[in-house]
Amino acid sequence: MNSQVGSMSGKAGAGNVLDSWSFNNIEPKSFTVLDGSVLPSVDSMDMGIGSSEQGNAITTPKPRKKTITSVYLKYFETAPDGKTRRCKFCRQCYSIATATGNLGRHLSNRHPGYDKAAVFVGSAASELVTVAKKPQSQAKSPQLEFDHLNWLLIRWLVSVSLPPHAVGDKWLVNSLKLISPSSQLWSGEKFQMVIQEIYRSMREDLRLILDQISSKISIALVFWTSYEQIPYMSVTCQWIDENWLFQKVLLDVSRISCPCGGPEIHHALMKVLKLYNIENRVLHLTYDTTEHACHTLKDDMDIQKMNQYCYLPCAAHALNSIVSDGLRCTKSILSKVREFVLQANTSSKIMEEFVHFCHAYREGSWKNPLDASHRWSGNYQMLDIAHKAVKSMETIVQKYDEELGS
Repeated sequence: MNSQVGSMSGKAGAGNVLDSWSFNNIEPKSFTVLDGSVLPSVDSMDMGIGSSEQGNAITTPKPRKKTITSVYLKYFETAPDGKTRRCKFCRQCYSIATATGNLGRHLSNRHPGYDKAAVFVGSAASELVTVAKKPQSQAKSPQLEFDHLNWLLIRWLVSVSLPPHAVGDKWLVNSLKLISPSSQLWSGEKFQMVIQEIYRSMREDLRLILDQISSKISIALVFWTSYEQIPYMSVTCQWIDENWLFQKVLLDVSRISCPCGGPEIHHALMKVLKLYNIENRVLHLTYDTTEHACHTLKDDMDIQKMNQYCYLPCAAHALNSIVSDGLRCTKSILSKVREFVLQANTSSKIMEEFVHFCHAYREGSWKNPLDASHRWSGNYQMLDIAHKAVKSMETIVQKYDEELGS
């Protein structure tokens, strides 16, 4: 993912954005007048002054002012704690202090046609009765159904990381025609435009979230090279919230321009930090891979006298390096055991006999399939088999010598 974006102004409500979108004009902001019940009310008392019959005083309650409620609030429900509001369509939560204009933008941007729906999630039973009397208002137009289909395709494109022009492939169009001959797909240009608008909206939502963080934040960097030999860097923001819960969010995936040195990495990183206005709130930088790239980044910042960042290598990456160095002497053994496990996983007969011999030789029980990955768990399983199931493994190798080879 390589999104070249510019700076933007304004804030939008925070939340996931892949539910709906509209390119209509933003609805005018609405306003809410505080309910009189929220403010302390003082009842007017008409007391008989100087009279002995004070017990007959008449109490006349002060009439309440008429409450003006935002039209958007009926599409949100208040949480039991009274601190947040939740969208009845997508369950996105907002602070109770969020302006109703932001709620309106959420509805218009992500739930087009929300004001035309007769029933929405969380509606009361009385509304359901009204709908039963007028079922014709529930009928969805074909255009809304087609838009919903296109939104499902957008979710699919994003989840499988396919380019927008993939929707123009004949196999996909023909498959949808089999399901619904009258289905209409957006053009590839419209898919591209919608995805870009979604990305911009998500970026604004993320800026709003980061603005509300009062603590310092940590930046984690991961470097890799694509199959096209293009270097990329992912920038992830991490912090501890007010409830002492760990939070993290992906800020951006940036392409590193040639020659991929310290100045290029520094430029890409500062571009992301300035985009979200957090360049002065970073506690430290943590890198997971490509130690050389981070050292060149540090050297470039030292030259520019930017020493406000603390560099910390990832603890898991350091531990993985230690374990990998310790397993170097057993590399040949691990390779042979891994080949045996891969063959056993592909043959139910070999696996059944291996489990049978392990039970007969009392060499433990093993779950099928065995983990033959190159991760820590896989390496540990290979060592465990080589240590505990030597007799069973040798018996299987001798019996299936032709299939297992060397």
